[in-house]
Amino acid sequence: MLGNRITLAACGLLTIACNLGLAADPPSEKNVTLLGMLSEWQYPGSKFNGAESSDAAVSDISSIKSKAVLTTPDSAEKVVAFYLEKLKVDSTGKNLGEKDGERITTKRSVSIQDNSNDRPLKLTIIAINETGSSTTLVISRAEGEETTHIAWSNFRQLWP
Repeated sequence: MLGNRITLAACGLLTIACNLGLAADPPSEKNVTLLGMLSEWQYPGSKFNGAESSDAAVSDISSIKSKAVLTTPDSAEKVVAFYLEKLKVDSTGKNLGEKDGERITTKRSVSIQDNSNDRPLKLTIIAINETGSSTTLVISRAEGEETTHIAWSNFRQLWP
């Protein structure tokens, strides 16, 4: 419990530093708190099962790493479909609206891997890489489970 308070306090100090201009041009002024960053990726109606954030310990880069687990009674297929629609990509990570031989470019790359074949669970990994941040969603549900798990991980550069 003390660790959670320290983690949340550190996020609060980080937010204050950014809001007071003590941080030199953070990549995004909004959502630099743990719950703010998570809210971008929270599945509607999902249950929050704890989160943590800490210094990413990367040399010469002011950055944080964060993680959380969410659960929902919705099927893994419905959860994956939600994120594909949110990201505007198909099940291979290809941008929607792209035609053969045409390339639509965006400010991020999306990689999707379904590792469910011939296994007693649904397991999909979605990796989103943007300038200064990366997000990974691992969506899983084993046969017989009543909930789908969404493991969210995020790395974010705070300022140069």
